[in-house]
Amino acid sequence: MVSRSMILGVLACASSLAPAPAIADPVAAHPSVTDAPVAAVPYRTVRHRPPRVRIYGSSPGPNSVRQCEAHYVQEFRPAGTVIVPRMHCWWEG
Repeated sequence: MVSRSMILGVLACASSLAPAPAIADPVAAHPSVTDAPVAAVPYRTVRHRPPRVRIYGSSPGPNSVRQCEAHYVQEFRPAGTVIVPRMHCWWEG
């Protein structure tokens, strides 16, 4: 037994394979001033770098040690609550 959805699927596939009728547009047949060649867009665009962080003031000494504390925090997002890692670091010494 052939179902209605199967018949509609076959008709949809057959109609997509049919050639499209030729459209006669006399305006499109003539080139205009706006059809001038356009400069090629470079494939690779300029990469934007993040700004550099400059630290002014005292710098850590030669025997300084970087201490870090990591923990997890709940964040409330539209899709639901998620748990994300957070880290806080400082210099000692």
